[in-house]
Amino acid sequence: MTTELKQLAHLVRANFITRSTCLAKDSGEMNVRETADFIRVDCGLPSDTFNNSVWLKEQVKPSDTGLIEETVEYFNKKQYPMALWSWEDRNSCTFETLRSLGLNEAEINIAMYADLDALQPDTNCPEELKLKEVASAREIEQYGDVLASLFGESPEAANVRLYFNKPSAARLLNHSVMKLYIGAVQDDIVSTGCLIFAPDSVGIYDIATRQECRGRGFGSAMFNFLLAEARKHRAGRCVLQASPDGINIYKRSGFEPVCEVTVYENRHLLE
Repeated sequence: MTTELKQLAHLVRANFITRSTCLAKDSGEMNVRETADFIRVDCGLPSDTFNNSVWLKEQVKPSDTGLIEETVEYFNKKQYPMALWSWEDRNSCTFETLRSLGLNEAEINIAMYADLDALQPDTNCPEELKLKEVASAREIEQYGDVLASLFGESPEAANVRLYFNKPSAARLLNHSVMKLYIGAVQDDIVSTGCLIFAPDSVGIYDIATRQECRGRGFGSAMFNFLLAEARKHRAGRCVLQASPDGINIYKRSGFEPVCEVTVYENRHLLE
């Protein structure tokens, strides 16, 4: 990886860390541990959507296993699923080290970036869809309900709902760092999106549409709405993490790939 790509990868990682920690630090209900080597977020629920660990070194080496074992054991003892995020090459020793600790590879995403000034969001939007920033605690709950619908009837779905039903979630109203957006058709909330305003970038997350409403352009409309909102508030870099299936959508909008992001999990260790 070139020096420029490493800097961009660190930018994407820093934005993700801001996303993972901003509410946790504000709430007083969650636990955040930060060291020179890693960051660990315990959201207080058995949810690997929000229980995250991020490794900060260039590579995870065999000599680092003790630190990672500590984090894995922390969540295992609580019987909490967790996700460890790595922005390093899967062919490096990072992959083998994490596998040796019993962590399974759960998913691979593509980190991407674009310059906000160069983007031209599509302003077309389905007439029936109304997009807006959340404005009440009830709308935050509805936001969480759309995200939870991605997990079906699983325990993870219930915990995602609980996360956005916590009293601390109300702190996200008019939040300066984490802004939530919803799309409504009449009175039904059908889509979501999130912007994270980190010091050096704006991140796009949580673009989701209820399954029964897909294929109607709601996800694309939300994405372009978020781009417009980001440009309204900030210049500079915009970052996101795309699934391999969705990378071409973002490329057509002006985003360039930076690196792979591998997510490891401990869920199987709790069974």
